[in-house]
Amino acid sequence: MTELFFDEIEVGGTAAVGEYAVTEQEILEFGRRFDTRPLHTDAAAASDSAFGDLVASGCHVFCIRSWLASRLEPRPALIAGLGLESMDLPAPVRAGDRLSLRVEYLEKRLSQSRRDRGIVRMRNTIVNQRGEPVMTLVAKLMVACRPAA
Repeated sequence: MTELFFDEIEVGGTAAVGEYAVTEQEILEFGRRFDTRPLHTDAAAASDSAFGDLVASGCHVFCIRSWLASRLEPRPALIAGLGLESMDLPAPVRAGDRLSLRVEYLEKRLSQSRRDRGIVRMRNTIVNQRGEPVMTLVAKLMVACRPAA
C-alpha cells in the first residue's frame, strides 16, 4: 500500500474505499462475543426491538470502519490514533448491507514537539449500498512526515 505522508495531505482532500459486505453470521458472532444485547445476538428476539430485526452493534460498525480505513489507497502514514471528537450512528447496519468509507481531511498542523510528524483531523463517513450514512465520526491522527531523502 502507498502511504500518504503528512506533507502530502491536502485540507479538503477526500478519499474513498469500499465495499464491505455485512453478513448475519458476522453480526451474531460479533454480538455474542462483544455486545450481548438480543438485537445483536438473537434474530427472533431482535424482531421485537425498535429496529424490527437483527442489527450490527456500533462497536462492530466502528471495527468495519477501521478495516476499510486500512485499505485506503493511499492511506495516511499513521503513527497513532489520537482519539475521536464525535461519532454518530444515524442509521442501523443490517445483514446484507454493503458498506463503503469516505474520508475528508479537515485540518492539519505540524507537531510542535516532534517536527517529523503532524496531527490530522479527518471526517469519516460510512455509507450503505443506498448511499445512506450509517456512521460518521471525526478522528484525530498522528501522521508521519515524509522522511528526508
